Amino acid sequence: MPANFRVLIARAALALAGVCTFFPALLRAQDIVPLSPDHFATNPTDVKSSQSPVSVFVTVREANGLALERSADVTLNCPLAGLRLVGPTKDTSQVQFRHVPFGDCRVQVAAPGFKGTEELITIYETIFERVQYVFVYLHSETETQAKGPRPVITPKLLEELDKSSLAIRKTKYEDARKHLEKASRISPDNPDVLYLNGLLAMNESRFDDAKRQFQRAVAVYPSHQRSLLALGEVQVRLKENEPATQTMESLLRQDSSAWRAHLIAAAAYAQMQNYTKAEQHADRAVSLGGANNGAAQLLLAQILAAEGNQEGARKEFQNLIDLNPNDPSAASAREGLANLGKSSAISSAASVGANVLPTYSSASMRVWAPPDVDAAPPAVSTDVACQESDVVSQASLAAKRQLQNLERFVATEHIEHEELDSRGESSHLRTRDFNYLVFVELDKKDKQLYLDEKRDGGTGVDSFPTSLATVGLVGLGIDVFQPGFAKALAFKCEGLGQWRGKAAWVVHFTQKPGERSYLRLWQTKIRTVEIPLKGRVWISTNSYDVLHVETDLREPMKELELARDHISIDYGPVEFKKFGTELWLPWNAEIFLDLHGHHYHHRHTLSNYAMFGVETENKISRPKNAPPEEAEKPANDTNQKPN
Repeated sequence: MPANFRVLIARAALALAGVCTFFPALLRAQDIVPLSPDHFATNPTDVKSSQSPVSVFVTVREANGLALERSADVTLNCPLAGLRLVGPTKDTSQVQFRHVPFGDCRVQVAAPGFKGTEELITIYETIFERVQYVFVYLHSETETQAKGPRPVITPKLLEELDKSSLAIRKTKYEDARKHLEKASRISPDNPDVLYLNGLLAMNESRFDDAKRQFQRAVAVYPSHQRSLLALGEVQVRLKENEPATQTMESLLRQDSSAWRAHLIAAAAYAQMQNYTKAEQHADRAVSLGGANNGAAQLLLAQILAAEGNQEGARKEFQNLIDLNPNDPSAASAREGLANLGKSSAISSAASVGANVLPTYSSASMRVWAPPDVDAAPPAVSTDVACQESDVVSQASLAAKRQLQNLERFVATEHIEHEELDSRGESSHLRTRDFNYLVFVELDKKDKQLYLDEKRDGGTGVDSFPTSLATVGLVGLGIDVFQPGFAKALAFKCEGLGQWRGKAAWVVHFTQKPGERSYLRLWQTKIRTVEIPLKGRVWISTNSYDVLHVETDLREPMKELELARDHISIDYGPVEFKKFGTELWLPWNAEIFLDLHGHHYHHRHTLSNYAMFGVETENKISRPKNAPPEEAEKPANDTNQKPN
C-alpha cells in the first residue's frame, strides 16, 4: 500500500448544535395483561411516592425471537431503591411491574428447559408515558453461546496455519499434517488449529473425525464461524440433518448475514422435506452470496420444483444459467431445467439438497469481506414496533450516562494487519501492541460528548506496518448518535432483533446526500477526504448500550481507489473493580479494505482497561507501559486516579 495514505476515524472541529431531547412515542403494547406482582420493597410507601414511577413490561422470548409459550418466573431487583418485585409471565409471555423508580435494576428470568438469564436494565427519566418495555431472550440448556473476543493468533502460529491450509488446497495432506502438528504444539486448543485439523479430515473423507474436531473448536470458542459452518456441512453429509439445522440456527443468531450458513441450513431442511424453511434459507443465501450464490440459486430452484412451483423453478434455473454460465452449478441447472415437468425431475423428494453443497475445501474458506450492510436486511420480529427517534435519543443519553463522569481511560490495543487474497486467505500478517488512550470531554454548553483517541500518544500511523492505522473504536459507536453527527444521517429502526443472544433494536442509517457527517475521514499527506457512510447498529433494548456497529461506504470513492471500507465493532461490558463500576466499551473491531485493487484486513482487540475518574484527590500514578508522552506530563494529571 502506498505510504502516503492514512486512515483515520477522526473528530471534526465543528460548532455542534445543542442536544434535542426526544420524548418516546412508546411501542405499541401487544395484548398487554396488567398483573399484580408481589411487592417486596423494603419501603413500599417511599417507592410509590417517588417522582412519576414507571410501569415496566418484561417480555420473555426464545432465542429464535418468538414469544415464550410456557410460563417463566421474572424477578425485578432494584437494590438502590430497596425494591424487589416478582411475577410469572402469562399467555402474552409478558409480566407487568408497577411503581418502578428511575435508575439501574436487574431482571432475572427462569423457565424449565432454559438457562437462567439476568439482564441489567435502566429505567429512564425521559419516559414520557411512564411505561417502559424490556425484552429478555432465553436460551436452551443445551445451547452454547458466543463468548468474548476471539483468541489472538501469533505470527509463528499463523505461519504454520497458512502452510497447512495451502497444503490442504494442493491436496498435499501429509505436508498439511506435519504443519498442523507443529501448530498444535504451539496452541493445542486454538480453534483455528482444531478447525484445520477437521478440514484435513473432511478432505480425506474421515467425516466422523472431522466432526469431532469441529465440535472441539466450537466447545473452545462457540462463535468460531468457520468451525460452525464446517460442522454443519459434515452433519449434512452424515445425514444428521436436524443437528445441522440446530448448528446453523445457532450461527445465524450470531451473524444473520452468513450466506453459507443459510445455504447449509437450506440443504438440511430440504432433506428433511421442510420446504418452507428450506426456501426461506435458500432465498437468503441467494441474496447474501453475491458471486458465490450459484449453489444457493441451484438449491432454491430444486426446492421450488419439489414444492410443485414449476414456473418459479424454471426462472431460478434460467437466471443461474444466464448470469453464471461458468459456475460449477450451471451444468446441474441446465439438467434441472431440461427435466422440469418430467417424472425424472426429482427422483426422491428427500434428495433435494443432498449434493448441492460445493466441496468445502474447494469453496472459499472465508469470503474476503462480509457482505455490504445493504445486501439483505437482518432478521427481526415483526410483532414489535419501534421508533428511530426514540432509540437514537435514548442511545445518545445512555452514552452520556456511561462516560460523563470520566476524563480518560486507557487500554492495551493488539492489532493484526494482513493482506488477503480473493479466497480470504491471509498473507504478510504483522502485529503490534499499543497503549490506547481515550480522552472523554462533555461540553457543558451543548452537552455533546467529544472523544479524543490516541495510540502511543498519537495516531500510531508512522510506526505501524504499511502506514495504515485507525482510531475511533470508541467514538464510532457513540458519535453516530450524537446530534452534531446524527443530523447528517437518516435513521430507520428496522425492528426487534438480537446480537450475541441479547434483544436489540436494529437501526439502519445512511448519510444524507449533500451533507457531511465527519464520522469517517481518510487523510493523505496533502489533504483530508470525508467518506460518506451507511451502516447498521444493534442497540440493547434494555439499556440502550451499543452492542454492535457495522458501516460501509455509501458509494465507492473513485478518487481514492477505495471500493470497500467495511467496519465491524463489537461492544460489551468492561468491569472496573477499583471503581466498582462497569462500562460498555469496545471489545474488538475488524476493518476490511479494498484499496487500489488489494484486500486488507485489520483486527483490533482491546484489553487491560484502566479508568481515570474526575474530581478525585489523589495524584495519578503512571500506568504500566505508559508512553513517554504520558510520563513527561505529570502536571496535567493531578487530581485524578487510575483504576
